[in-house]
Amino acid sequence: MTIKLLIPFFIAWLAVAAPSPAQDAAGIRHVVGADIEKLPDGSTGRIVEFRGSDGTYIPAYMRRPSGNGPFPVVVILHGGAAHKDVTYSIGRAAIPPAANFVAAGWAVFSIDFRSSAAERSVEWDDAIAAIEAVRRLPFIDGKRVALFGGSHGAGVISRLASRVDVQCAVLCAPAALDLIEISKAVANGVEVVGVLKKMIAQAEQKYGAKMAEIEKDPARYGYESALTEASKVRFPILIVNGRNDTSAPPSVVEAYANKIRSLGKPIDMYLPANGLHGFYFGFLDNRNTGKPADVTPETKEAASRAVAFIQKYFGR
Repeated sequence: MTIKLLIPFFIAWLAVAAPSPAQDAAGIRHVVGADIEKLPDGSTGRIVEFRGSDGTYIPAYMRRPSGNGPFPVVVILHGGAAHKDVTYSIGRAAIPPAANFVAAGWAVFSIDFRSSAAERSVEWDDAIAAIEAVRRLPFIDGKRVALFGGSHGAGVISRLASRVDVQCAVLCAPAALDLIEISKAVANGVEVVGVLKKMIAQAEQKYGAKMAEIEKDPARYGYESALTEASKVRFPILIVNGRNDTSAPPSVVEAYANKIRSLGKPIDMYLPANGLHGFYFGFLDNRNTGKPADVTPETKEAASRAVAFIQKYFGR
């Protein structure tokens, strides 16, 4: 292979031996020592890093189908706290949803969170930086970008909905979607995980009022959530949420969906009776182990619906 042919291949895969302007032109760089991986389905992947909102580099995994592209891309945000191994595992997985996206002919960009962030808004800004960076890669069709997130990752996407333009997004069990609605679920005797109750208590201490009082005038208290931002949602949304998920109470996601729908914005839902937290990844994601779990019928159905939904808005 001649040098002339090697250069675009190396740039396309960010394979420069050391950091350089060419390597980081898109805000994404490879990790030195991390080779291109050939995956069983014929796709290739690579551990990379993207440049966050303040220049901090954050772990990610870039996977592309066989062929030259340009490829549509699905940006995936995992659940839980920052965990690079989970980020890599989800990106290179031979199970849903990443494998389904690659089979559809799309690239996958699995991104992590920074290890510490004083404000949640930093995570939103970092994710926006990742989206804008992947758009600029030479093998990516920057006009066809979709988002897929689970739990905490879905919660982040719910706030991106009013801040970034993409074709669509899939929110799986979006955690802490709206603390007012979660407090209502608790009051109605719905079983929820302890961390949600803790978040409610912290918020009430911060605002100096109970959630029932804050609901009467959220703006007065400076209270914001994905629900209060519903009128600003910029893209179609599919919500995937098990009815037996105690980390994302169904009544909360339904309240959000009803609000979006009342505003005339496109939203679909898949609410299986059996869908414990993390089922949509086919991983024990809520434990952040990155180890494969049994891929249930609900996992397969969620992935199938996600592909159909995204395909609809990718257009071809």
